[in-house]
Order: sequence, then structure tokens, then C-alpha cells
Amino acid sequence: MVEVSVLMGTRNGERYISRAIESIVDQDFDDLELIICNDFSDDKTEKIIKLWQKKDHRIKLCQNERTPGFTGALNTGLSYCQGKYVARMDDDDIAVSNRIKLEYDYLETNKHVSFVGSNANYFDDNGVYGESHLKRFPQRIDVWKGSAFLHPTIMFRRTMLEKVGSYDESCSRVRIEDYDYWCRFYAKSFWGVNLPVKLLNYREDNDSFSKRTAINRIRLVKCMDYYRKKLNIPRCFLLRECMEVSKILVPRYLFQIYHRIIK
Repeated sequence: MVEVSVLMGTRNGERYISRAIESIVDQDFDDLELIICNDFSDDKTEKIIKLWQKKDHRIKLCQNERTPGFTGALNTGLSYCQGKYVARMDDDDIAVSNRIKLEYDYLETNKHVSFVGSNANYFDDNGVYGESHLKRFPQRIDVWKGSAFLHPTIMFRRTMLEKVGSYDESCSRVRIEDYDYWCRFYAKSFWGVNLPVKLLNYREDNDSFSKRTAINRIRLVKCMDYYRKKLNIPRCFLLRECMEVSKILVPRYLFQIYHRIIK
């Protein structure tokens, strides 16, 4: 059994996936496997992955056997993971060379922590334009607000799957599966930590912002209302839900401008 399974879902990721794979196989930490679940790609993604498999035996390719979509791909991939820990990775991001080792060492040393993440650099095709500043020890209110963790920086104990379950594939959780997952962890009193270093280059470009649709915003608000009760968030924070709804009225290009300014 390997120590760490790196889990990646992909659909039509031919443009960036090779660099993402390279950043994992070149990690300082060797005792890992890279599980890539192909979510019905119709471009050259699968061919690229198979070429990488010839170079590195640690790369495992599987096909989405569940609900078509990103969450189904992640859950299919999870069923193939054999590691003591599972580290998430997206097909268009770039991991820093010591990411896996630092996260692994932290979880090995801190047995009371269920999962660990980190900060990240935000970048697009023009280069790095900002960085995250996440709280090191997020509390329930931080998780509920949705600003606590960056999904592709996370490594969690695989034993947590027995206690928390896999990602929710229901329609109500499309595009917010990570938010739901961290809320579920905290609702069961399992906690996460962010390392105070940037261990990932996180792609945030026009394609990323195009996924922030009105329907996804509505799903998020409904999910927030559900977990407000589960996490014992005071009713005074209902204003936060109203604020999230109001963002539907803001043009996408203004969000992009604001995003770059605050980063």
C-alpha cells in the first residue's frame, strides 16, 4: 500500500493536464500514486495520460463509473485510492515540489487533524497575479462562509471516508461539492488546518469565472442555509446568505476585476 493517493478528475483537460501531472510525479515525496479519473473526455486527454503512464508506473487511469460530471469522477477515483492519505489535485493546477511531503508530514505528526490544506498563488496564462490568505485554523463560521479551504490543496485521511462518506453527487451539490464536504467534516467535529505556505499554483482564468453561474449561486445559498443549522451558526448571519444571493445581479466581468484587485 502506498502512503499517499493523489486524486485528479478530468474532462477535456488536454490543454493543461500534462503540466499538472508533471508537478505530481516530480514531487520530493516518492511513495505516492496518481489516480486520474477520466470523465468522458472527447479530446486528447486520455492519450496524454496514457503517454505519461509509460513514463511512470505510479499513474493509474480509470473511467468515471458513476454520475457523469466532476463529482462522479472524484468518487470513482476515490474507490481506486489505496493510500493512507488522499490528496486532491486539479487537472489545470501546478503543485509546488514539496507539497505532498509537507502535508504528509503534518498529518503524520498531528493525529487530531482530519485534513490539511495550504495557501496558493492565483495564476492564468499571463502568469501569477495574486495569492490566497486563508486562516490557519478555520472555525465553523469560516467554513460556513465558504472561504476556509482551497479544494485542490487538500490532503485528508482516507479513514475519514468511513466517517464522513464520499462527495455528494446530487444535483443540489453540483459545483459546490467541496463546500458541502468541508461543512460535513465540521458538522461531525472533524477539523482541518491550512499550512501558512503556498503549495499550489491555482488556475483562476476566464474559464473558471464562467462556471460561477446564477444557478450555482442559488445552490450555494440553499446549502449554506442547510448547514447554518447543522453548524449552529447564529441567525444573525442570515445576512450573509442574502449577500450571496445579491451577487447574482453583479456582472461576471466586475467579479473578475474585483477578484484581481483583492488578490
